[in-house]
Amino acid sequence: MSDDRDHQVFRYGGNFAEQRIVRADGPYIYDDEDREILDFTSGQMSGILGHGHPEIVAVVRDMVAELDHLHSGFLSAPVTEFAAALADMLPAGLDRVLPLSTGGEANEAALRMAKTYTGGFERSWPSTARGTGLPAAPPPPPMPAAGAAMVPPSRGF
Repeated sequence: MSDDRDHQVFRYGGNFAEQRIVRADGPYIYDDEDREILDFTSGQMSGILGHGHPEIVAVVRDMVAELDHLHSGFLSAPVTEFAAALADMLPAGLDRVLPLSTGGEANEAALRMAKTYTGGFERSWPSTARGTGLPAAPPPPPMPAAGAAMVPPSRGF
């Protein structure tokens, strides 16, 4: 249950559950009274594969023992092998991979790519700026003529 340190941790959108979770196994989590609770809430990986799947634990253990984390400026064989395998599955022209860790990073990268491709313009509904004191978004760039090739600007991310 709760202890004196609980005031140091907060969350958006409500309070923490009363149970203090101490371990997990397969589809279950266990509280500090060893009560078994069917886990429908811990996220996609645990929901699909369960907690502590032996094969996943073995792969993670082996990988962490050899190479657990690198700065994003370095490459390693697992990263390049993953990129090649993913590119082989995708349609022609989709042959580059940007490895990211979270959905937030993926959203930010998608926005940056879209801004680079479109020349940096942001599009919004006109009403989003109304009443905020902010200027409305600039008009989008003109569409290319039929049959014309659209070449993105050569700016990096």
